[in-house]
Amino acid sequence: MSKKYIEKNVLEAAIERLEIMFENFDNIYFSVSGGKDSSVMVQLANQVAKKMNKKFDVFFIDLEAQYRYTIEHIEELKQLSQIRDFYHIALPIALRNAVSVLQPKWICWEEESKELWVREMPRDAINIKNNPFPWFKKGEEFEEFMVQFADWYQKKYKGKVACGIGIRTDESLNRFRTIAFQNRKIMFQQYNWTTKIKMNEKHINVYNCYPIYDWTAEDIWGAVSKLDLKFNYIYELMYKNGVSIYEQRLCQPYGDDQRNGLDQFKALEYDTWSKILNRVNRC
Repeated sequence: MSKKYIEKNVLEAAIERLEIMFENFDNIYFSVSGGKDSSVMVQLANQVAKKMNKKFDVFFIDLEAQYRYTIEHIEELKQLSQIRDFYHIALPIALRNAVSVLQPKWICWEEESKELWVREMPRDAINIKNNPFPWFKKGEEFEEFMVQFADWYQKKYKGKVACGIGIRTDESLNRFRTIAFQNRKIMFQQYNWTTKIKMNEKHINVYNCYPIYDWTAEDIWGAVSKLDLKFNYIYELMYKNGVSIYEQRLCQPYGDDQRNGLDQFKALEYDTWSKILNRVNRC
């Protein structure tokens, strides 16, 4: 663990932040993607919650066009002992398609495109047929859905709500700005790693919390090794394929940056490759 805060390393600091969350918020959910950062965050949260006799929920948006190993890892995370509810979302959400000028967006899990789906619908997922969210409309943007879910969750459970997000500021300037510019946001009790969520220009009683914001890629893999945490095996395959730990990304494959790694599917999961190619318009 590299960074030091007086006598604290980043692992100790993250555990302290998680303890603050469980001590001060009435309900907590963690947003996970199946990637290394959110995976480490939620497994650390489970350890802290177990010691404090607390429960939490998990929020996962299934983007359909994902690595098989990512979904297998999500199934592993579902077994964490302190999870109350796991919201596995497989709704027709609009996503960026940067590989086509004719189809700039595509809709995952769209019933009309079922024959092109990269994977079968997960059995326990929230989908368009069992959708509990009255506000949802087909083709909603990913970011819009996340805010609406936060508002729905707070109204369901009441009180102060924390949403744990596993982003690290060393990955991008935008992520750094999310944490750093304190004069542009409302924080919880002046903790700089928290941001009150705004919906339609009005703040709701939900705070995004970033317990591992100051970690590096080395810290993530150091924690996996030191604490014997579970991890998405696709990272192992990426590393063996020559992708450094600083360049490994897991997102929907057709985004502006993600398209650069689209050919990784060909090398790492060849059986998924043809489905990925045929899923969206690539003209």
